Amino acid sequence: MKILIYFITIFFSSNLMSNEVEIIELHQNKSLDQLVLDELENEINNVDENIEEELNTNLDSNGEIVADDNENSVEELTIEVEKNLLNDLETQFVDKFLANSNNIKSEILRNEFYNFLLNLNLDYEKKDNRTKYYLIVKYFYEIGEISKAFSLINSRDVSNDENLFFYQIVQLNYFLSTFKLEQSCNFKNQITKNTNIKNNFLDKIEIFCLILENKTSEAELLNSIMLETEQNIDDNFQELFLYLIDPEYLKNTNQNWYSSDIKPDLIFLYSAMARIAELPLNEEFLMVDPLNMAIPIILNKSTPIDLRIKAANLSYLNKSLTVDSLSALYQSVDFNSEQLNSTEKTVKSLSDRTDLLMAYHYQLVNIQIFPSERLEALKDFWDFAQKNNLENIAYALSYKIIQSIETTSEYLNYSPEIAISYIFNKDYENSLKWINLYENANGIDDKIILVKILLDLHLSEDANSIVEIIRKNLNKLFDSVDNYNDELIYILFDILNEDKDNKLKENFDKIYDQRLMPSIFIIENINEAIDSNNEHKLLLYSIISLNDKEWEQIHPQHLKMILRGFLKYKDSALFTKIILEIFENYKII
Repeated sequence: MKILIYFITIFFSSNLMSNEVEIIELHQNKSLDQLVLDELENEINNVDENIEEELNTNLDSNGEIVADDNENSVEELTIEVEKNLLNDLETQFVDKFLANSNNIKSEILRNEFYNFLLNLNLDYEKKDNRTKYYLIVKYFYEIGEISKAFSLINSRDVSNDENLFFYQIVQLNYFLSTFKLEQSCNFKNQITKNTNIKNNFLDKIEIFCLILENKTSEAELLNSIMLETEQNIDDNFQELFLYLIDPEYLKNTNQNWYSSDIKPDLIFLYSAMARIAELPLNEEFLMVDPLNMAIPIILNKSTPIDLRIKAANLSYLNKSLTVDSLSALYQSVDFNSEQLNSTEKTVKSLSDRTDLLMAYHYQLVNIQIFPSERLEALKDFWDFAQKNNLENIAYALSYKIIQSIETTSEYLNYSPEIAISYIFNKDYENSLKWINLYENANGIDDKIILVKILLDLHLSEDANSIVEIIRKNLNKLFDSVDNYNDELIYILFDILNEDKDNKLKENFDKIYDQRLMPSIFIIENINEAIDSNNEHKLLLYSIISLNDKEWEQIHPQHLKMILRGFLKYKDSALFTKIILEIFENYKII
């Protein structure tokens, strides 16, 4: 009966645990669960709208290109479609492109590549194109972008597709991962039995749904039949099953219910069952599928809070979670009054738990009554985050807080830090107010000039203005003993023809460079794409050449080639963003 009540509660009420009452008040009467799920729905809607807009822009109801008053428009549109490299590539090469693009470190290029894949205009009457579509859906699913895979599946009618079963499994796992159990149980009835199904997946879904419907006897019967035919007993499922039908079972075991054999194709089912059973997930689940499992871990209240925060940080940086959801989770951590009043002692006791300390510092900021004390706590929060490469999270979380701080001389000493925080939140107008406040009182000193340079770089609209800023501030921006920085400046000046006397410093201490160059095949294709102004080809070959690498790990000749290409790409639309990203990666700004 407990399971049935729990199931009904999930879908037909909004009762929440007592430790989330404050979250409701702080976040517009929405629980953490609802904030997270709303964000996923928004992401799917945005992807769906982009796909639909792209498909409808140039096509009529029959899927034909629409001509306008310009007699050349049809020809121009046809040329644009033909430029789409994936249309022309054989399926095996599409598979290779995707397999070598599974860990794109650059957020700018990753988003560009994802948009390219989501907006492909393929003729699905051709089997080869349906296979490409399948490979793209599979790609998003396997790299942890299950919501994008789900959106792509919903963007067209796949009911007669040869890969229908795979698409249905993705959809079912999406419902499980977002804890839409009612939809999961309804949807499983649409799935036709398939000989390729592994680990009795559909039988286990059926058993889980029977338990949710309080049909325990039927669930036990089906489970016993499954056990008779299952060659390798799934200990994880059986542990979850036993507790769901008999909560007393937990008294005879411990909360480490999982075995070391966590089957990747069952993790979404495990996570949903564990949440109903009020059993925790552990870091092994995050390691199996870091991005896809982040949301189930966040939503599982029995999971250790520092792992939930780690998953939330990962999800936020991957743009799968809003700052409001992240804030709600941070504030739900139950620090007692002694911990909050003994900062030095608490920080020392949690020294090896970075994610928990992020939440602790954030809560310290929020409990301060006076603005000056809040700013001091905020500065500590920023400093801690920066030491642990989490400053983007700290700046995002503190945006609403700094907006409540009045721009007055009383807080002058905090001006540079506040201005930087506004810059990272793309609020350049308020950043300038704090810079001006500081300058009017102290003039231009070393402390504020770096903030001004940072603001100027973010406000730059083209490559030349960025180079001009660099030229004027070389000594302040770059460490003269850092050879990598010298190379970066040389590259930027060289590709923009800014300095005909541009030369590298003599350095015979470094004859060989440990940073690898791509193969000659990749290099030739990138150069050919640049020379022929083939933007799709440039994007695809650049992506695979950069896969698994940070900007600072790229060989300077390779970097020079990439920047030369993106200087022209879409009229330099991405160039300044890429430069800023490189500067951040090099720790220049």
